[in-house]
Formats: sequence, structure tokens, C-alpha cells
Amino acid sequence: MMELPDRLGDLPDAHTLAVCKVGSRSAQVVGYLARQGYDVVNLAGGLYDWEAAGRALVSESDASPYVA
Repeated sequence: MMELPDRLGDLPDAHTLAVCKVGSRSAQVVGYLARQGYDVVNLAGGLYDWEAAGRALVSESDASPYVA
């Protein structure tokens, strides 16, 4: 979150989803980005609620995916 102001140029010019573990930090990021004019939404409940709802997680390695 602290790097975000310096990295706005790295964000896409498209509708963007902000995600964190429980949804509160990403909600703060959404507020900031919306004030900057970005089209962004928060994943309410974060990845914990996503996983609890039975939705798929993906791993970048051969390990089983999990919310860390």
C-alpha cells in the first residue's frame, strides 16, 4: 500500500479488481485509487471469503493453492 502512489503508472487503464486476504486493505486501496480516477472495485471479504464460498484458487507452483 505504501508503494502505490509511486506505482500508479504500473496499473492497467481498465476496470481493476483489488484483492487482499480479508478485504479491508484492498478496500482502502480502492478508495485511494477511485479518488485518483481509476475504475476499481474491491473483492469484499477478500480471499478468505472467496475460498470459503468454494471458489477456485490458483498456485504459481506445483504446490496446492492456499490463502497465506
